Amino acid sequence: MSAPNLPADGIVVSHATVLPEWLDYNGHMNVAYYLVAFETGIDAYKEVVGMDLAYIEREGRSTVALESHITFQNEAMLGEALRIETRIVDFDGKRAHIYQELFRGEDLLATQETLSISFDTGARRTCPFEDAVAERYRALMAAQADLPRPKWLGRSIGIGKGKPAG
Repeated sequence: MSAPNLPADGIVVSHATVLPEWLDYNGHMNVAYYLVAFETGIDAYKEVVGMDLAYIEREGRSTVALESHITFQNEAMLGEALRIETRIVDFDGKRAHIYQELFRGEDLLATQETLSISFDTGARRTCPFEDAVAERYRALMAAQADLPRPKWLGRSIGIGKGKPAG
C-alpha cells in the first residue's frame, strides 16, 4: 500500500478555496458547499488510510456515508482559504465515525461528523475493511488518543424542551 505517511497527531489536514459558484444569494458560501469542502477532507483522509481512487478501482472497496450532521458556526466568503481537519473518533472494523472541522485561519466555520461503512462497490453491500486499511484507521485513532474530545461532537438538533419560542 502506498498511502501517505500518517500525521503524528492523527488529524488529516486538507485545504480548499471558496469559489464563485459556491456562493448563495446572501453572498456567502451556500450550505451545500460546506459539504463539498468537507468531502475534500474525506478524500484526503481516504488517501491517508490507503483508499485512494486507484485502490477503490482496483479493489472494488470504498466507503459510503450512513449518517451525517453539520453545525454552522461562521460564514465563508468568496476567495477565502479554508482548512479542513479530519479525524476518526471511533472504528469497529466495518464502520468509522469521522469528525471534521472547517476553519478560516483560526476561526471555526463549521463541523461535521459522519458515520460511514466499508462498502464493496461490485456487490453493492457492506463488508469489513481490508486488514491494511483497518490497521491505518487504528493507527490514526491511537495517534490522537491524548487529544481532547471535540466540543461539537455528538450534538443533536432540537429547540429544547420547555424553552419558549422567540
